[in-house]
Amino acid sequence: MVFLQIMCLFMLGIVCIGILAVSLIFIYLTVSAGFMHSSPAVPSHGKVKAAIIAEASSILKNKLPQTVMDLGSGWGTLLLPLAKEFPKHNFVGVERGFLPYWISVWRSRKLKNLIFLRQDFFETNISDADIIFVFLLNSTMSKLTAKIKNEMKSNSLVIANRFPMKDTQPYKEVNLGSKYYTYYVYKN
Repeated sequence: MVFLQIMCLFMLGIVCIGILAVSLIFIYLTVSAGFMHSSPAVPSHGKVKAAIIAEASSILKNKLPQTVMDLGSGWGTLLLPLAKEFPKHNFVGVERGFLPYWISVWRSRKLKNLIFLRQDFFETNISDADIIFVFLLNSTMSKLTAKIKNEMKSNSLVIANRFPMKDTQPYKEVNLGSKYYTYYVYKN
């Protein structure tokens, strides 16, 4: 009887160690490449996600094909619904994190108008983008603002979730109840 109890405790310990190991690997693959350099992979969600998708949809409805980029695209939560709704437009997600990138690639495998690039968005050419999405920390937004101003073409838009661009007046600020539910639209 004692032997059986010891074996059960031993097996329970092994299961707990396995769950911990898998959790740590998942966390490492999710945030390692992106977080140490810019921001963790935190998806846009809830009413802000819905509002940003609605904002982009209203822009894309009556336009010739546009290129929409998401810098730090994470799990692809903004680009996937838009790519499905607007097959004539081109969508590009740029994600450095290993796991979010591969999950996005898998989720978008049937969409011909959506690609994901696993690279550093500071090294990505953004000159063809008509609309850029960003949901990055203030420290990253400070560095990214200069790149956006220097590389994006005229009349392009930036939609920034929660964290505004440094020293730049937004064309539009949408507050959905608190600073945590705010996004900014900038014209370049």
